[in-house]
Amino acid sequence: MLWSMLTLEPDREEAGDDIVRHIIGPLSSQLRAGEGDRFRFVRRLEPVSPVVDLHLRAPEHVIERTWKFARALADENVATVGAVKITQSPGVVYPPPGEPVPELLEAPLAYFGGFKGLELAAEISELSSTLALWAVNRFPSPNMRSMLGALLLFDTGHAMMRGPRSSVWADRRTTSWDYFWDAHLRTCVGAAGPHATQVRTTMMAQIAPRVVPVHRIMAALAAETAVEVWRKRWARAVDEYLYRADKQRISRSAQQLATRVSQLALNRLGFPYREQAILGLYARAWSKDIESQYLGEDRSSQPSKR
Repeated sequence: MLWSMLTLEPDREEAGDDIVRHIIGPLSSQLRAGEGDRFRFVRRLEPVSPVVDLHLRAPEHVIERTWKFARALADENVATVGAVKITQSPGVVYPPPGEPVPELLEAPLAYFGGFKGLELAAEISELSSTLALWAVNRFPSPNMRSMLGALLLFDTGHAMMRGPRSSVWADRRTTSWDYFWDAHLRTCVGAAGPHATQVRTTMMAQIAPRVVPVHRIMAALAAETAVEVWRKRWARAVDEYLYRADKQRISRSAQQLATRVSQLALNRLGFPYREQAILGLYARAWSKDIESQYLGEDRSSQPSKR
């Protein structure tokens, strides 16, 4: 098995969602029937950019066939996506213990705690890639998609601390709600350097008056059946991912792992870290009780069926 990366760099700055719809979607459908293949995508949003990296772990012949299909899709959709520069990175294999690590794997290994951690993360990354493909088509407007992002962030934190298997790993139950979201905010605005504290304080003050109106939109979205299904899938995946990470003794905290997979999920939805920080503040102020209250109001306002 090889890890390979294909970079899609469109001319149009706003072409990121179209790349996801018209190139990544068909590629994902083709690969879904494959055995042992791992496929995911990541957007380059820091700074704002339409570039998308496709990651595939598969036999060499599958990689070559898939990347050939990607080029054909780019040519076929040029009227919608625009011109796309395509660059393929050399395939890499996991090195034996003690051997140098390929540059392509250095950052993921550091984030996820080694090769075992990276394998676990690849599975949940596949799910969030599929989720993003659905969301980009279901919610073409980034504004509405951001409300889904806030709900998914809430689900991540709740699944980490209160998921069915959370009691197995003490780290998951001893992390407080405030600590989790303080750490999430620091991680997202860390690029602000020495001004990070001021940025966080200003951001919290700015969004405070908008929390209730945003929560009403989140509640309306949460009432959709398809959204409910995807949220449950995501929460189960986070719970299972952290359970397995603990069993395999991955050398990262539950909070670090949960935050990282949620950041990648929102990256795939199209949100850079700064926007994720804001959505995290809305998620922090959300709760199961608030959701039940809003959904109860919605149902009570509907005409009774007799």
